[in-house]
Parts: sequence; structure tokens; C-alpha cells
Amino acid sequence: MQIVRTLLLTGVALSFQACGDATEKAQHYLDSGKEFYSKGNYDKAKVEFKNALQINNKLSDAYFHLALMDEKKQNWKGMFDNLSQVVKLSPDHAEGHRKLGQLLLLSGQTDKAAAEAETLLKLAPDNADAFVLKATVLLRQGDRKAALEAADKALALAPGNTDAISLKAVTYMESEDFAKALAMVEDALKNKADDLALNLLKLQIDTRLNKPEAVVADYQTLIKSYPDNLDFQYALAKYYDETGNEADARSILQRVIDEHSDDVKPKLVMVDFLNKKSPDEAVTLLQGYIAQQPDNAGYYLPFAKLLISQNKWSEAKESLNWLIDNRPEDKESQAAKVLLAKIAVNDKDNDAALKMVDEVLAVNAGDYEALLLRARIKLLNGSNDQAVSDLRGVLRDYPKSDEALVLLANAYAKQDAHALANENFRKALEINPANFAAVMPVVAQMIKSKDIMRADEILQKALAVQPDHAGALQALAQVRLLKKDWLGTQKVADLISTKPQGEGFSKYLGGKVSEGQGLYEDAIAKYKDALAVSPGLSDALMGLMRSHEALKQRKEMFAYLDKFIKANPDNTYPLILKSQLLVLDKRRDEALGVLSGAIDKWPKVAEFYQVMAGIHTANQDRDKAIAICKKGLENDPDNVSLRVLLDHYKTKENIERAVKLAARFEKSEQPYFHDTYGWALLNSERNDEALKVFKDVVAKMPEVAVFKYHLGLAYHKKNNSAAAIAELEQALAIGEKQGNFIEKEAVENLLKEIKAEQPA
Repeated sequence: MQIVRTLLLTGVALSFQACGDATEKAQHYLDSGKEFYSKGNYDKAKVEFKNALQINNKLSDAYFHLALMDEKKQNWKGMFDNLSQVVKLSPDHAEGHRKLGQLLLLSGQTDKAAAEAETLLKLAPDNADAFVLKATVLLRQGDRKAALEAADKALALAPGNTDAISLKAVTYMESEDFAKALAMVEDALKNKADDLALNLLKLQIDTRLNKPEAVVADYQTLIKSYPDNLDFQYALAKYYDETGNEADARSILQRVIDEHSDDVKPKLVMVDFLNKKSPDEAVTLLQGYIAQQPDNAGYYLPFAKLLISQNKWSEAKESLNWLIDNRPEDKESQAAKVLLAKIAVNDKDNDAALKMVDEVLAVNAGDYEALLLRARIKLLNGSNDQAVSDLRGVLRDYPKSDEALVLLANAYAKQDAHALANENFRKALEINPANFAAVMPVVAQMIKSKDIMRADEILQKALAVQPDHAGALQALAQVRLLKKDWLGTQKVADLISTKPQGEGFSKYLGGKVSEGQGLYEDAIAKYKDALAVSPGLSDALMGLMRSHEALKQRKEMFAYLDKFIKANPDNTYPLILKSQLLVLDKRRDEALGVLSGAIDKWPKVAEFYQVMAGIHTANQDRDKAIAICKKGLENDPDNVSLRVLLDHYKTKENIERAVKLAARFEKSEQPYFHDTYGWALLNSERNDEALKVFKDVVAKMPEVAVFKYHLGLAYHKKNNSAAAIAELEQALAIGEKQGNFIEKEAVENLLKEIKAEQPA
């Protein structure tokens, strides 16, 4: 019994000793980590802090120092995770709450940041930084008055607090009281002449006030105070260039190059500067640098990118292959392989591209660019499921990758998972509002769903970052037209006119604005001006026809079209429009003649067959309609005459296929094509969408009996009997007047059916 008691007591003593040893060891690692941290040796400090936490994962001080190191590396996720542990383990850790509040503000979580500010004020009511955090939150919430009051409390506690001074100055700037903001900053600089934040704020204010001399002086102060930070010199060069002082910009860049002759970056900045003005000069200069230092690997990747930007693919390959052959172990060599793979994709050699990407991933399985490119290649190869799997993996490691989100959205779209596609496009825009690969499909969806105000907002945000994006400018013009914002549309048109090859489209928009306001004579003049500059603008030609029709000037439109066709013999669209106009003028045989001649010249243009089939159908000549479609199918198997397909072979499979084929006509300005899309929708029971399409078609061509029939049928499917009867009776009247209405019997039977269902 005594032996047992002795063993038990010994075990207890040993456990206490082990516990004590562990505590001391954890503290040793913590102290060692702090010492390394104070000396700037962050890698060793991190190891020591991790060692401490392996022994005791409750050490908030270790987490806090890890958060500080994350902050230096701008690893915001790591910083957030570590700070969350700090305040969890030590709820009274004031500095932890302050930094967590700042981080939450940075990520846009204002409400959570406000909670941290309140906690901090309870812990440290006399802490100036606590009031600075609160003031920042209030400013972000739009309460400028309360923000100024909080900043004043901070300054009362710490009169020289730079953050509080800066915050007050920013508040004044948001109220556009630049004079007061500048006075406050200049006063603070009297005591802190070298303070970086204050000098940058003064630069910002002087820039907003458009004071070039003051801006230059601000940059020169920063350059003098921080001579090792070359970014300030690059920024001054950029400012000189933007204000028309190209010579001064070059002078600064050359001076930096001379003073840092062994540094590659200043030379590359000069090359980039020249590339925007004289691409050939940029290439020559970089070639010269390479000739001077042929073994300096730092030049070759930028040189390849420069050549690629100028579509000099073969020369770019030479530069990339030099890196791969001469620096196989360098990370630049892996980047070169990814670029070569991108070139291979551009050359449609996906197998070679995939091989190079796999080589990169064999060395570094987490290479971001390689992973994205592999997913893109899989999408191109039709391996959508594999692409989705890869992209989900990328997003686990890079959750803020807007590129990966856009690719994932495209993958879902190819799988017809449109809700998931739209969700990922929107996520991409939340991260990068100027990702136009996401902007354009999101805006298109919003236009379709009539969410015009939101579409306008998204486009404006994107264009604020990249004002020259042609597609976004055109989309914004479309949105403004839908809003009937004529002044807003004209502003966009004026902006487009300043862009390369933008004059024609700008004039076309001017025509749309005038047409929208019923100013048809003015619209005609503008549409003609647009076509004189850009004859390929088919929408302008269609707008011209609409405006002439509104003024009952069909004769004038025929005359214009004949001259236009003669002047533009290689343009197919005017012939389609002329045939359409001839049908409106009850000259179907002439329309068929125009289209027949066009088919002889352009046997592969499927639209001619489509329109001819429609005219034959209206002429009650079903055999000819089928024959012309078969002739078209010999040249383009995918362009099946959907009307014939749906009228005669209404299987579920064919209907679904027809909708997909007809989708190309969803936004067509041509009534025959748009009607084809509506008919496909109607047969697939998408009645609401079909009704909208047919209303649009009839509005454009109200004297075509078959269009009236389709609209009446759509109303019938929507249980609107009165509207259906009205449209069907008009269809019969038009068909009777024109003769040979092939759908006459179908319309009469439908009318009887509807009327029989009406209450007595």
C-alpha cells in the first residue's frame, strides 16, 4: 500500500513538473520571438511564435505579434484570423480591438468595426486612437458632423495625432471645403515636415484644387524626404506626362536610370512610358538594354510581354525560350512557360498549352496563373465539369480571384446553370467592379430583366476605372436609351465620338435620341451621317427605315437603299432590308428576286434563306419554303428554318433545339428573325417571353398577317381572349387583302375555338 501511495505521489509531482516545464518553454519561445521581432528578423520570429503556440495555444500575445507580421505583408486574412484569436483570448486587449476594427473597416464591414470602436472606448476611454477609430467609422457611415466631433476629442487627448488631423482634413475634403482641409494639413506640417501621411494628404488636396506648381512641389518634398522610394519619382514623371510636360517626365525617368544603373526596374518604367507613345521606340530601347546586359534575366519576361502587346508572337517566343533554356530553376522560367502556353492557346494548340501548364504545376502545384490557364483550356476543350472542379480548388486558395469567378461563371453558363453563372459574375464584380468580363454579361442580364438603374450604376463604376472600354460605353448608351434619358445618351455619344473609330456609332446614337423623341427628320439626317462614316452600321440603316416609315416616306427609303447598295456592293444587310421593305410595299415577288440574286452571290449567308422561307410561307407556298431551307442547309447545317422545323416536326427534342438555334435572334432588329425567336419560345411554353417578342415584331411590321396571327396565339395562351380575337381578326383582314394567307385556316379555327369558350 505504501508503494502504491509513493508511486501516485511521484506521478503527481512529475505532472506538475512537466506542466511547469511546458509553461516555461512556451514563455521562452514567446520571449525569443519578441526579440527577433524587435530586430526585424520576422521569419525567425514567426517560427518562435508558432513554437510557443504549439505548446500553449492560449497565448494571445503570440497571436498578436503574428497579426503584426501579417499586417506588414498585407496578409489581411491571416491578420484577421490572428486578431480574432487575440480578442477572444484577451477581451481587454485594447490594441487588438483597435487593429481588428481598422481591418473590418478596410473590408467594408462598417457595423462590426463600429462595435470594435465602442468596445475600445470602454476599455480605454482616454485613448486618442479609440476616438480616431470611431471617427473613421462615423465618416464611413456618412455622419460627418459626428466624425469631426470624435476627431476633435482625439486631438484634445493628443494634439499632434496625425491620424486625427488627417481624418479631419478628409472630412473637410468630402464636404469640398478644400481651403480648410489644406490649412489644417499645412499647419500640422509645420511641426511634422517629414510626416508621410500628411505630405500625401497635401498632395491629394493640391491635386483636387488643380494647382500644378503646388503638386510638383509636393512631389519634390516627398522625393527629398524619401530618396530611396523611387515610386515618388515615377509618380512625378507620370504627373508631368499627364499635364503635357513629356520632356520633364523623360528627364526624371532618365535621371533615375542614371542614378540606379544596375537596377532593372527604372529601365522598365521608361520602356512602359514610351510604349504608350511610341511602341517601336519602346521595343528598340529594351533591345538596347538587353544588348548591354544579355545575361540579366530581369529583362526577358517584360520584353516578351511588350512584344505580345504588339502582336509580335514569334519574337516573344524567342525571349521566353531564352528564359526557359538559360534560367530553368528561376520562377521567371515558370512564368515564361505559362506565357508560352497562353500563346499556344491563342494559336489554338490546346494540347501543347496543356502540356506546358502541367509542367509548371508539377514544379508548383499552387501556381495561380497556371491553374487559371488550365481551367480555361478545359473550358475550351469542352471539359466543363473538370474546369468547374479546378476553379473551385483555385477559389479555395484565392477566394478574391475575380478572374477565377468569371471563368467559373462561364463554365456554369455552358452547363446552362444560368443562376449559378450570374451569381459568380456578381461576386466577381463585388471584388473588381472593372472586370469587364463580368460587367458585360451582368449588364446584359439586367437589361433583359429591366433592371435599368442598376445596370447604369454598374457600367458607371466600371467606366470610372477604364473610361475607354468601347463595349461598356455602347452598353451604357443602350441603357440610357431604354431609360429615355436623351441627354444622358447624348453625353455618352459625345464621349464615344472622341474614341478611335467612334464617330459613326456616336452619330448613330444621336439618331436614336432624335428618333426616340419623335424628331424623325433630324434622326434621318443623323443616321445618314453615321452610315457615311460607318457603312457597316446595320442598326443605323434599320433606324433610317423606321424613321422614313414614320414619316410615310417609303419611296425616299427605296431611293436611298438603291444608292447605298450600289456604293457598298459587299454589304449583305441592305439587301435583307430592301427585301423587307418590298414585302411591306406588297411587292413580294420583287423581294424574292432581290434575295435570289443575293443567294447567287453569297450562298453561305443563311439569313437570305430565312427571309425567303418566310415570304414563301406568307405566299402559301409551303413546298418552296421547305425547298429554300433545304438549299440553305446544304451550306449551313445549323441554320435550320425554325418555322418549318416547328410547324412540321414538333418533338420535344426539336423544340428545345430550335430555341437554342433561335437564341441568336433574341436581340435582332429584323422582324422576321425576331419573330422566329418568338415562335420558338411559344412552342416551348415560354409564353410571357414570346408575347413580348411578338408585340415588338408587330409594332415594327403591323401589316404582316402571320405576325398578327402569332401575336393573337400568344394572347390566347395567356388567356387574354379579347386581345387574341382582335389580333386574329386583323390577321384575317390583312391576309384577305393581300391574298394567299397560308395560315388562314389555322386562324379561323382558333377564332372559332376562342369565341366558343366565351360566355353567352
